[in-house]
Formats: sequence, structure tokens, C-alpha cells
Amino acid sequence: MIQPRTQTAAYWGSDFTLTESDIEQIYNHFIEEERPQTVEQIARGIMAYHVAEEANNVRRLLSGRTVYQPEASYKVDDELVFPVLDFAHGTVQDIRSGYNPQDGHFQVIKVKIDGTAREFAAELKSDHRLNVEDGSGFEALANVDLDQLFALYGHVVQEKVGEALESHDEFVRLRDVWFVKQLMAEVNIGHLHLTEAILEIHNGGPLTTEELAPQLDMDSGVDQEVLLFSLNYHLLMDDRFDEVAPKDTVAWFLRRMEPEGVLQTPPRIVYRSIPYDRALLSPQLHLLERELDDEWSDLEAPPGVHPVVFTLLFPHRHAGTIPLSARIRPLFPASNSPRQRIILIDDETEEEIIGWVVQEDRYIYGLADWYEKHSIPVGGFVHLKPGPEPGVVSLGYDRRRDKKEWIRLATAVDNRIQFELKRRAVGCGFDDLMIVGTDTIAAIDALWRRAESHQRSVASLLAEIFPQLAGLNPQSTVHAKTLYSALNMMRRVPPGPMFAELVRHPAFQPVGDHYWKFAQNRWQDGN
Repeated sequence: MIQPRTQTAAYWGSDFTLTESDIEQIYNHFIEEERPQTVEQIARGIMAYHVAEEANNVRRLLSGRTVYQPEASYKVDDELVFPVLDFAHGTVQDIRSGYNPQDGHFQVIKVKIDGTAREFAAELKSDHRLNVEDGSGFEALANVDLDQLFALYGHVVQEKVGEALESHDEFVRLRDVWFVKQLMAEVNIGHLHLTEAILEIHNGGPLTTEELAPQLDMDSGVDQEVLLFSLNYHLLMDDRFDEVAPKDTVAWFLRRMEPEGVLQTPPRIVYRSIPYDRALLSPQLHLLERELDDEWSDLEAPPGVHPVVFTLLFPHRHAGTIPLSARIRPLFPASNSPRQRIILIDDETEEEIIGWVVQEDRYIYGLADWYEKHSIPVGGFVHLKPGPEPGVVSLGYDRRRDKKEWIRLATAVDNRIQFELKRRAVGCGFDDLMIVGTDTIAAIDALWRRAESHQRSVASLLAEIFPQLAGLNPQSTVHAKTLYSALNMMRRVPPGPMFAELVRHPAFQPVGDHYWKFAQNRWQDGN
């Protein structure tokens, strides 16, 4: 049986493109259905359309012609069609006798196809793959399993459909759902003003489109699906409104009523990219970088969604944020919305905390009160795990009785940072290498602003911090994790640029197990 072209990988491969006929078919489909369609539905329709078109074309080519089969007899002027040659057709012009030891005696017919004479066997007694009951291949076209065809090639067609419709202004899209502009319900400026007022009454939101629509006095005669699509589309086009629901759902919030830390990235967690040579990092430093899991390290997210324990860094403790790092990202799947409103549930008290995921700047806002209430220190372990539904995540920490611990406290003296060991009550599990703190937040903030305004380099900040930390250790060594935690009190820096600076500059000397020493004389010689 001949395999139809529309059932081959070659047909639906990377070179497949939608024609104007396909676009017209999609448009007509919308006119008939009068409701939005997913890209999957459209792709299925296009594939069915191409299969039907091939079947119709085969019917046309077969009409009035005989399907060539080697076992049959033919006469001059017979009209033949050859499915195996992409349904080429021609006229028998001559017949002669033929023979070979394998097949014995048979006839040879000369057929003119597209102006060229070609010869084929006829009255062939031996078995041949073209001697089948349905040599036309039409049976395969008439019994196409569209579900199987879509499973094999649908992903390619969906991508092509999206690309094609994007280039035609008459189509509009919300996520993976498409519609035609002229079929949309009317949404005027009055509806949008009223939506703003409704959201304001509800403290900004969020409200779903289904909750908003009945209050807007829209045309009740319009199909509900069309009405919701139209309202969502116009709200999305209006900067006053933010779509803030988790992936695969829709809810709206009044943007001007979102928290300040969502509208504007907290300055302390803003990272300004630092160029550096990653080739300087050893495999061991790469492993440490992955362990630290900074949100600005270019790390791949692990497969699946798993509970995460992260170590709180000073900028995030200060800003009341969670880093949207490689390990944490899977807990908050990205949607088409730049900001998502989520719920964090305390795993012991079941208190609900409203959080905001800001994908572009890689943070989750809204934890300041929770950090303060539970006295979570810089270097403390915070737990996250999947909640019962999308947009809900369980939040916790290593709870324990308060215990006096030696921690590194930062102070500001003569516009420079200093560290000393002090005993403080800590009621949370923590990483001893990363725990730092301060009793003088305002003074440390002033140092940070000064470093920002003077655009101080990573190396110069390390040279200031290193001797202070080294003085707290009898061996005068400092672990890379401690340097990373302390450095981020002065400037937002992921591990990569800091590690590269430690390796590059001769003043920083490795002594093993990620511990380093600072050679003051080499710093002076190198600067």
C-alpha cells in the first residue's frame, strides 16, 4: 500500500508552512464556530484539512484513469495513474514482449508521463509489491487516524500555526487561545473604568473574569466564552490591570494597588550584571556555586517539583523576599504574566502569607513580616514545598528553642565595614559559614549606598571585608561561603563573579576546602 504524503514525517517536518489557503480555512472555521479556539484545536483542524485535500486530489487524479498494477493487461491509449510516482499519470503509447529468467514472459508498456516516455512491466506473473487490492493507496487516506497523526507531528504544526497567525492582524491571542477580532464582544472604555472601580473596592483584587463580567452590564446575548475572551483581551491591553493568577488560570489585580516591592524591585536585591571569565572557576567552585543556588547564577532547574531548603541571604532578608533560583523556580511555574499573586502557608501555624512572584527580576515578595516574626537570621534555613494546588506553597524553617550562638555582626566605622563575634539568641537552624547580622541596619545601608555611588569593584570590596572576617578565625582563613554572604551586605553579587575574582587576584590565596587567605602585601603590589 502506498503511504500518503500527509502521513510522513517529511510532509510535517521543519519545512512545513501554512499557506494562504490554510489561513483562509482557519478564518472560515472561526466564522463557523463563533468561539475562541486553542492552538491545539486549530492545528488538528489544519492537519485534517491537509489530509482531506490530499484525498480529494487523489480522487481527482484517479477519475477516469486506471491504477497501474504490474499483473494487469493494458492496451494502447489506456489512461494510467501511478500512485508510487506521486500519482503521476500518462497514456500507454506502445506495447512489446519482454522476458527475463526470474519473471518469465511478460509485456512491456511504454507510457508518456509529463512529456517523457517510460517503460513498465505488465501481465507480470510473479509477485510484486504493487499488486495489491487497493493499489491506489486511497484506503490509507480514507482511514487516517488523526489522533495518532497529531501525536506524531502535532507539536510542529502548533508551532507553525502560532507563527502564521501572529503575522495576520485579524487574529488575536490570549496565551494559547486564538480568536478573530471581528467576532469579539464589545468592550468599551466604560467597561474598563467600571472594572477599575470594582477592583479598587475589592482592595485591588484578585478577581476572576467570571466574577467581573456580571458586574459590567455587557451584552447578555453574547456567548459566555466569547465574552470572557473579549474582556480578558481588553484588560490585558490596558496597563491599569495585571493578570496575576498562577499558570492556566486567570485573575485580575489593579496594578497601582500592588505592593511597592512588586511595582519596583527592592534596591537591595537588584543585580547589575558583572562580566567575568567563567573559565577561571574550577569544577569544585562550580559545585559550590550550584550548592549556593543564587538566583542570578545561570543554573539549570532540576527536573520535577521537589521540596527545597534554601539559605537566606542578607539582601533577601532585608527586602523580605525569596530568591527565584534554579531549585526554587519549579515550585512557581512561569505563566504569561510578569507578576503572579501566590499564597504561602506556614507549615506549623497554617498562617497564609500573600506573596508575589516577579519572574523577570527573579524574586518572590511579601516575606518581611514573616522573617521578622520568626527572627529568621541571615544564613537561616528556610523550607519550601509544593502546596495542595497551583499557586499555593508551604513555607517553614528549622524551628528550635532559642539558643545563644556566636555570629558575625557587622558595624560601620569610618565608612568601612567591620565584623565582630557576638552572642545572639537564634531560634532557627542555620549555616554557620553564612550567618551574619547587624544591629545597625541604617549604617550598613549607608555603606551599601556609598559602594553603589562609588561603583566599587568586587575585588575592592573583598579586600575590605576579608581582613575583618579573617581576624575572627585563629587561622586567619575565610570560607568562600562566608565571603559570599558578607559581600552581599555591601553589593548584590552572585557567586560566579566573586569566585573569579578570588582566583584571578594574587592577594587571595586558596588553602583548601574552599578556605582562602588574604595577602595584604600582594593586594598592594597588585593595585
